[in-house]
Amino acid sequence: MSSGGVGGSGLLCRLGARARSVWAKHDAVGDGWLPLWRHMEDSAWVAGQLWDGWLPGSVRGLITDALPSGEADGRQLVVWLAAVHDIGKATPAFACQVDSLAEAMRVVGLAMRSRQGMGPDRRLAPHGVAGQLLLGEWLEERCGWSPGATGQFTVAVGGHHGVPPERGQIKALDEHEELLRTPGPSREAWRQVQAELLDACAAEYGVGERLEAWRSVRLPQPVQVLLSAVVIVADWIASNPDLFPYFPDAAGLSGEERCAAAWRGLDLPEPWRAEKPAGGAQELFASRFALPAEAKVRPVQETAFDLAREMYGPGLMVIEAPMGEALTQAPWQASAWYRNRYRSRTPEDLIVLREATADEQGTANTLRDQPVSFDPAHRRHTWRTVVTTTVPVPGRTAVPARHEPFDAWEDESA
Repeated sequence: MSSGGVGGSGLLCRLGARARSVWAKHDAVGDGWLPLWRHMEDSAWVAGQLWDGWLPGSVRGLITDALPSGEADGRQLVVWLAAVHDIGKATPAFACQVDSLAEAMRVVGLAMRSRQGMGPDRRLAPHGVAGQLLLGEWLEERCGWSPGATGQFTVAVGGHHGVPPERGQIKALDEHEELLRTPGPSREAWRQVQAELLDACAAEYGVGERLEAWRSVRLPQPVQVLLSAVVIVADWIASNPDLFPYFPDAAGLSGEERCAAAWRGLDLPEPWRAEKPAGGAQELFASRFALPAEAKVRPVQETAFDLAREMYGPGLMVIEAPMGEALTQAPWQASAWYRNRYRSRTPEDLIVLREATADEQGTANTLRDQPVSFDPAHRRHTWRTVVTTTVPVPGRTAVPARHEPFDAWEDESA
């Protein structure tokens, strides 16, 4: 087995033979594999692309508002977290799973027991939990962080398969260091490799100088969730072997060639962005609804359009009009102005519940929510017939899933 890769690759040139030997992925059918350094680079690159061209401005804004240098810090942080998210695979508990790959690591001095020899305790060290613990140790020992400051950052590593570790899981693994580093002469070799990989990521992605400033940051919980989400999506994409093929077949590609081909193959659509509508209510009405050419804007619709255009902040517009007119046509005519003004907010489809007309009785539902008595002690309701519809937000595009990373939950070799 060779560590593979093109010599000029960023992380590869920062690593020694032991760190290069650590593996991240294995294909049991074709016996292909991927070194950890390569998956680190793939994931970091994808995270940068997601930040630059896919994340909504509202998401980026929440993250950057919590960081001292704003936008620059936000991008660096998500790229770095994506790079280090699988550091927990640089442990004997993970590496022992594939005999041929484990043996190649033993040859360079990273001793480990077999998978069977690890016994049931190996289940205490899923690589996400191991990664959160290792990254926290590195931040404390290498960068001088306090134990209380690390968790808000390292949770994105621990939870990159969807569920953040509980304190009990971290404590249980911390009491079984043999799962993180093989005891004896090899213990220090494992520690050096883990630190070498984390040092290389800090240098390659430029966070070494930022860690001092981030040490005093307090990340709100919503920001921690969003950072975890970006890491999850980046890992999801970078774990697709159709986009990021395994070695040895793909070992001859440079990082730039590999990532550019993957991004073309993914063909991820650009995020939806609101556009300021041209013209007045009549022009917008004609472009939005498939109605006869002679159809004209009604007064309530024109009023809604004008009111939305004049709104200076998020608010509630209440429209009273004949049944159906207010609910199905006026709101979305007005919303083009509203969405353009607040385009950084993530749009959602609108569910419309309205009373059924005479010709809809056969397909309508009934709800007992029509009040007939307003006495607080004896309030009564009667039935009414309703129709539930949705009004789609124009411009949204559904992207079919091509790869399911959570299939790997039961198979730690993924």
